[in-house]
Amino acid sequence: DRWLKIFDRQECMVLEDVQDLKEDYRNEYEILTAQGITSLVAAPLERDGHFCGAIGVDNPPLEQLVNIGPLLRTLGYFLMLSYRRDENEKELNRLSYHDTLTSFYNRNRYIADTDNLRETQSPVGIVYLDVNGLKDINDLRGHAFGDKVLVECARRMRETFEGADFYRIGGDEFVIICREWSKEVFEEKVELLRKNFERDSICRAAVGSRWAEGSDDLSQIIADADARMYEDKKEFYRRSPVSRRYRHQSDEVINLSNPEVLADELGKNHFVVYVQPKVSSADRSAVGAEALIRYQSKEGSMVLPGNFLPLLEEAQTISQVDFFVFEFICSKVKEWADREKQAFPVSVNFSRFSLAQSSFVEQLVKLCDKYGISPGLLEIEITESIRNAPEIDLKELIGKLRQAGFTVALDDFGTEYVNLSLLSSVEFDVLKLDKTMVDDMVNNPKAQAIIESIAGICKKMGIRVVAEGIETEEQMSVLRTCGVETAQGYLFSRPIPVEEYEEKYL
Repeated sequence: DRWLKIFDRQECMVLEDVQDLKEDYRNEYEILTAQGITSLVAAPLERDGHFCGAIGVDNPPLEQLVNIGPLLRTLGYFLMLSYRRDENEKELNRLSYHDTLTSFYNRNRYIADTDNLRETQSPVGIVYLDVNGLKDINDLRGHAFGDKVLVECARRMRETFEGADFYRIGGDEFVIICREWSKEVFEEKVELLRKNFERDSICRAAVGSRWAEGSDDLSQIIADADARMYEDKKEFYRRSPVSRRYRHQSDEVINLSNPEVLADELGKNHFVVYVQPKVSSADRSAVGAEALIRYQSKEGSMVLPGNFLPLLEEAQTISQVDFFVFEFICSKVKEWADREKQAFPVSVNFSRFSLAQSSFVEQLVKLCDKYGISPGLLEIEITESIRNAPEIDLKELIGKLRQAGFTVALDDFGTEYVNLSLLSSVEFDVLKLDKTMVDDMVNNPKAQAIIESIAGICKKMGIRVVAEGIETEEQMSVLRTCGVETAQGYLFSRPIPVEEYEEKYL
């Protein structure tokens, strides 16, 4: 107990001579002398801010006692970092193939298993399932209740298809793979699962299925099951007009997953590019903008990207939109130059499907040449999570972009954890702090300290820091104190049409 009080004060326990304990601390004396200890220095070890052990030196040279404490504190810090990394790696290994919520296999295992399954010729049945109305459930009853719905859906799948392999491949998407099942048994189970969900007013799901005698064309089998699931989902939303997602799950938006339909809509200018200004934190003058996409539905409503981009990502047609936005911005930059408007850099976001294309940088350069503009006026935003995409060599990609003259921004920094190693391993020009970090910083001194440290490191490295999602003057004040130079958010401007941006900021 006496040692713990010392450790709680972040101090080291220093015993020059155990004999000094003999009278007042008999228990300590007996424990230590039994181990042949005559003197010691011990430093506390912490995990998540709590004492979890100590690191010490027994019987050190007396002349070194004063120097050992700081060394032990430093060593202890790195030991705990290593320990935490080891624990994280073990957990990541466990999570790499399992979904923690449902205990199903996850997308990684799904990709591995489907790759292996293509090499077999045995019968296979695929069930593609998507939970209906989950966003409404989360909005009305909370995400905790939504998680319970997902767990219940998983239980019903496991109960109905006992012996199959189960995968959660997205937030509310599941796949069941039945190997070497007869067609009759498979279809009977599918019908049983449908009826199970139809009887419930809360736990509902769209179900698509396909059975085949062989799995050599597995991609098409899965695609067929997926397409049938979407037809089932459209029918659900037709029957459920009260759903908040009804307008954005209409046939019009769902059909954008078809490359031909998407190309036609782009050609008819039904997609509209908005921009959100970026301002200097010093005087709030414009220093740039970010390009953002909207979809103009036939009914005239403006559909936000969150309601169609995930669909396009899943269908892997999103690159059409990415390059549409980029070319539009190129044409505008050219137009502003011709009209002798002040040139501010404009940033454009790209999906991992675009970034993974072998000719990605060449396509960008070709478009810049087409409009006769400098790549330096275009900023390519790459999300922090791209570093986990196995098909993309982040370092090589950024190197090619910068060599071509583009400015490169690392977007959404801090959404999962602040990966400081990126600052030293990858060369980039701009670091964008995610809104989640901004939201947390006003009442969190530790978050402020982290942002201030990042801003300081970036300044030394010549990297410009941009904070996203600024909504209050209080957030702005804290950011300026932390040394963040550029800000973006509703405090200054919502995303606006290009014409309005030209009038207000150029």
